[in-house]
Amino acid sequence: MLVANFYIIFAYDLELSRWARLISTFVLFIVLVWQGTFSKRMLAAFFLLLISDLGLFNYEDPLTNAGTFLVRISAYLLLVFVVTPELKNLQTNLFQKILFIVVFFLNLGMLYLLVDMIPYQYMYPGLNILFYAYGISMITMVITAISYSNRYSDTTSFYFTAATLFLVFSDITSFIAYYLEFYEFYYPDRFFYILGIAGLVKFASFARSHKPVAELESL
Repeated sequence: MLVANFYIIFAYDLELSRWARLISTFVLFIVLVWQGTFSKRMLAAFFLLLISDLGLFNYEDPLTNAGTFLVRISAYLLLVFVVTPELKNLQTNLFQKILFIVVFFLNLGMLYLLVDMIPYQYMYPGLNILFYAYGISMITMVITAISYSNRYSDTTSFYFTAATLFLVFSDITSFIAYYLEFYEFYYPDRFFYILGIAGLVKFASFARSHKPVAELESL
């Protein structure tokens, strides 16, 4: 799948590359459904990722662009809600809370710099707000994934954390490729994206009967 996507990115135009991305998402969506071990939230999140890939075909239109942002934000928040029931009793000390706050605001600063780099021709009213909302949803997803990994420290949490990090890396490289027009970044974008959604499919295949690591439960 990766080889086919790389070849299409190399040999064909952006529209066909978007078709390759959509087909890859659809194939992995079918695998997820075929497994039959998914939660309703995971299924909904995956379906929204599929819808957001459809939005890419008219991404240059401001309304479609905004809708794609909103759909992807919703998908990321659903991924957060997939694991939050298993984090209900998670406790953090003051140092950890301060660390999370510092990381959160550092990432907001990075978001500000990224938004400031968007060329004028891509701007439309509300894009800044959508970018910040999108970035905050990504930060929330990553913090949740890391907390989940710290608490359980097993194969299940590894796949969820890896998948969410890959999706974030995909978004960053996609931003560089599309908005900054460094087209070589479409390769790492597709690499991280396919690994991310494949990781979600693998995560969904696990029976979620794991127990917290005793010494890490209070992290």
